[in-house]
Amino acid sequence: MITPATTRSSQRSEARRGERLALLERFIDVSTEAERCACARPSERDDTHTWYLTTREIMARFWVADRLIRIQFPLPVHDAAHAHFLDLDRTVGEGLPDGESVRDYLEDNRPASLDAARASWGSAPGDLLRDSPCEVVRD
Repeated sequence: MITPATTRSSQRSEARRGERLALLERFIDVSTEAERCACARPSERDDTHTWYLTTREIMARFWVADRLIRIQFPLPVHDAAHAHFLDLDRTVGEGLPDGESVRDYLEDNRPASLDAARASWGSAPGDLLRDSPCEVVRD
């Protein structure tokens, strides 16, 4: 028998799932923007350089998305997402040694963060994107 309480509980559960999905989409979106910034990182720049100003704003949004993942998802999801955030933060801030690619550097933690999110929902492999934005957009 379906009661009004059961219906409300189901509706709340679906609303929370929708919020988490929107947050995950936000995290992936800003992560993609940050990865593009890492791929386009100039060797010489200062705090008035256009790349720096754009990247600073993107990384601030990425920081917020990372913290919201911690609030809304189980800790293993945040741990994996945070490792990806730290990889990108290092790559954007410090760059990589000559000859090391952004895509290769991020290859472990990017998919791990997506896999952890998928596992928290019990989704099937391939449900979340794994492509590198460095391969998708070239300016």
